[in-house]
Amino acid sequence: MNFFDIVMAICLLNDPTSCREQRLQYESFGSLNECLFEAQFYIAAWKAENTDVEIRNWRCEYAQQSAPPADALPETKS
Repeated sequence: MNFFDIVMAICLLNDPTSCREQRLQYESFGSLNECLFEAQFYIAAWKAENTDVEIRNWRCEYAQQSAPPADALPETKS
């Protein structure tokens, strides 16, 4: 199973200079290239709920895996 981020550049419709990056994460057995096809459905669903923004462009990336919190790491003995 792969985790992907759909990275969208979005701008407010009432202020086109106010832009930011929005990430949608999903999991798939597919490849990064297949994400380019599958992402269109996730983007359409997200856009239907967020009508106040315009999607300028988007891309797929492998999801960034964050490190576990420090208190979740096993203790090391010295």
